[in-house]
This record gives sequence, C-alpha cells and structure tokens, in this order.
Amino acid sequence: MDGVVLVLGAGGIRGWAHVGVLKALHEAGVPIASIVGASAGALVGPMYAARRDVDGMVRLALSADMASLTAWFLGGLRIAPDAWGFGRALWHAYGHMDFAELAVPFAAAVIDVAAGRRYLVTQGNVGRAVEASIRSPVLCPPVWIDGRPLVDGGLHDTVPLGLARRLYGREAPLVAVPVGEFYVLPASLRPLSDRVARWLRRRCPDPASRLGQVAFMARLLSLGRPVRPEPVLAIRPDLRGISAFLPFGMARAVRQGERAARRALPAIRRLVAES
Repeated sequence: MDGVVLVLGAGGIRGWAHVGVLKALHEAGVPIASIVGASAGALVGPMYAARRDVDGMVRLALSADMASLTAWFLGGLRIAPDAWGFGRALWHAYGHMDFAELAVPFAAAVIDVAAGRRYLVTQGNVGRAVEASIRSPVLCPPVWIDGRPLVDGGLHDTVPLGLARRLYGREAPLVAVPVGEFYVLPASLRPLSDRVARWLRRRCPDPASRLGQVAFMARLLSLGRPVRPEPVLAIRPDLRGISAFLPFGMARAVRQGERAARRALPAIRRLVAES
C-alpha cells in the first residue's frame, strides 16, 4: 500500500484535532493512502479527501462557530444545499460528491440500529454517509441508506480500527488518531442497563423509533469498554480542557493535532518506508 491509512476517531468538537493532523502530514509529504473515519473523524476526513486542499480544509473547519454549529444541530445535522448553518458549508465542500469523486479513498463508519451491526460506507453520496456517521441516536433520527436506519459510527467503539483492518487487511499501515472515548458504565450497573434495553425492545419492536433508539443506547452502555485491535501507530493529541460537546476550542484542537502529528513524524516515516 502506497502510504498510511489514517483511522480518525470520534470525539465531537475534539475531532477538530484531525484537521491539524491532516495538515501536518500533508505538509510533511507523508502519503495518505486512505482515510477511515467515525463520527467527528468522518466529518473531518472528506474535508481533506475531497481535493487534498489543506488551506481550504483549515478555512472550512475554522469557519464553524457557535451560531453555525447550533443552527446546524437544530436543523437536524443535515448536509444539504438547504441545510442550516455549518451543514450548508459542508455540502459545498464535499457533501454533493460521490465517493468515487474523492481525491483520497474514504470510508465512513456507521451502525445499523436495526441489525446492531457496525460497518463502513464506501460508496454513494458522501454527504449522506457523513450524516449517518454523526447522527446521535435519540437526539437525531437515523439516516436511511439502502433501506437501513444508520446512526453514529463512533458510539461505543470510537476508533474503527477493526473495520479498517477488515477493509484493508492485517498488514495495512494503520495510523489511529483517538480523540475521545465512549462513556463506560460501572460494571455493577451494566446488567441493569441490559435489562432496560431488553424491556424496551419488547415494548417497542421498531429500532428506528425514538424509544427503539433509547433501547439501542441502553444496550451499548451495557457492553463495557470495547476490545479493539492495536494500531501500527497512534497519534494522540493533548486535548485536555477541550470539551467534546461545547463549540469552543476548535482552533486549539487543530493546533494540538498538528503538534502531535509533527512529533510522530519520525515513526510515521519509518512506517511508510517499511510498508
């Protein structure tokens, strides 16, 4: 494989660190063979993958502010020409594109709430795939693609290394960028969460309904911390003090991502040389 496979993790606003990582690697001449993203990682990945335009990516990411992000959230996190706030900017940047049109191969992690299955979307409209990967159950309705109700691909397992391994094989040079972790219930409460999930599913068999999504979340919370394969290498930005949920600190997250990637450059160059 000619270059690294970047696996960009979920983490809300902290995911703006991915912008800095991509900027640093591009400027250092590191070949990026593919990008796999979940949730915030799926949101940021196509900013670069669309055209390899680093300056445009940074401008787009830093154009987001409280007003545009709040409007986007209130509008249902749609990526469309008539979307509210930041969603319209994302449409013009990459949301109108097909996966086949991207300059860098990209895959978005999603979860099918009906089947309880996690997988990667690699074809069709990029905007719809990203919408699905960032849609938080209960707060937002699922995105329907090919008859499947899809939601946030970064829930529970925030860094889709297993899916990336399945797509590219065991020998692929995976470089993970974790920026957050899913909340893990204390072990003593997980059986209760599982019982609540089962009780809700019996009373609401439609997994795409609001109550069905509550059951889905209760089931995820009962699972504990996920077991994921080790990446070949990980870039870990220092994001202490940056909230995943509040629309502040995006510029600092970008800077921290860039710093972390630059520190990792010697190891990344060795990985590229060996792959």
